[in-house]
Amino acid sequence: MNEDKKGNRLHSLVDKAYFKMGLAVFIVGLALILSVYIINNFSVISAQWRRINSILLPFYLGIVMAYLMCPTYNATVKWFYKVIKDRLKTPKKAMKLSRVVGTLVSLLIIILVIVGLIMMIIPNLYESITTLVPRLPGYVNSTIKLIEAHLNDDNVVSKYISENLEKVSDNLGEWLQNKLLPASEVIISRVSSGVAATIDGIFDFLVALIICVYILNSKELFIAQSKKFINAVFSKSHAEAIFELGRISNNTFGGFINGKIVDSIIIGILCFIAMTILNLPMAMMISVVVGVTNIIPFFGPFIGAIPSALLLLLIKPVAALEFVILIVVLQQLDGNIIGPKILGKATKLSSFWVMFAIIVGGGLFGFLGMILGVPVFAVLYSYLAKGINRRLNKKNIESDTLAYEDFSKYGVSKTELFGKERATDGPVKIEDTASQPEDN
Repeated sequence: MNEDKKGNRLHSLVDKAYFKMGLAVFIVGLALILSVYIINNFSVISAQWRRINSILLPFYLGIVMAYLMCPTYNATVKWFYKVIKDRLKTPKKAMKLSRVVGTLVSLLIIILVIVGLIMMIIPNLYESITTLVPRLPGYVNSTIKLIEAHLNDDNVVSKYISENLEKVSDNLGEWLQNKLLPASEVIISRVSSGVAATIDGIFDFLVALIICVYILNSKELFIAQSKKFINAVFSKSHAEAIFELGRISNNTFGGFINGKIVDSIIIGILCFIAMTILNLPMAMMISVVVGVTNIIPFFGPFIGAIPSALLLLLIKPVAALEFVILIVVLQQLDGNIIGPKILGKATKLSSFWVMFAIIVGGGLFGFLGMILGVPVFAVLYSYLAKGINRRLNKKNIESDTLAYEDFSKYGVSKTELFGKERATDGPVKIEDTASQPEDN
């Protein structure tokens, strides 16, 4: 009887081993087939991927707006509920009304921000265009006079240009007749497609607002459903690890994005005040550009400053120089004082890893990757660091990074730099601790 049980158990183990082996072979084979298919049909898959992203664009916008408005929505609901909970018959009605007020406040802020940006940018853009256009003939005439002055002094260059002017004129006429006129239909179609894209963009924004409302009022339900699904599918330890990843991601993204928005608003206001004091042209529009691009860490101020400085150079060269000096001062003020005070240690990344995340994120995903590259990398970095520290603690090995740093080459003691509480002079010797038994 016992031998039969042992035989059945052995047979069951063999079956499980073969099943796992077969499942692994199947997964590897399926992965290879999918890889070959993706490589051979990459253009088709990319086109379908872009089509799917364009369809899901309102959902992306709605999720982003809901995430940004979540602190405002929560604070409004909390405050309004305290005010009216004793004035209505049931707490449920008070909560419903509080949610309505929180939704209206959030939507109002979104609309005011967008309308405010448009009202600040469009008039200044119109003013800059109307200022530049009358001055263009003067720039052209001065350039022509400069060229003529050099041509009179150099007969070789003058002869070369005069010989090629006729060729340029003939080529220009041929291009107008054979290229531009036949392409007029294409130009008209592109203009019409641009108008259609604008209409689609407005429609996507309205749909995104509706999605934002749904997410703000249903986020607790969505979170609860996600927790139920994760607890049902994964083991308790794996589910807790997923929840921990969610908490780290939320804290990192929330702290970074909200802090960076506040930081950028402050920089934009300071830029506007300084440009107004210095009497620089287009102060409002340039300050908005500087504030918006400042959301990108490290490179943001320069991305907004370069085109603004070139624009000021055409209008008033001295103003461009003053603006460049102003941006350098603002960047130092933001990097050393304002940014650290607001952001604190939201990402806990060194400057090197911040630059790495921006370059890689921007290279892979463009402008959005430059903004989100830092918090995404910070989440991965934090999660990896927690895993490494957990494994080191299980092995009874020091997990503080400072313990592995060695300053002996400088003749400096760690105690002098970091104090007795943290410092451990000399690097940790892994071979001394590797022989210790692991906790199973």
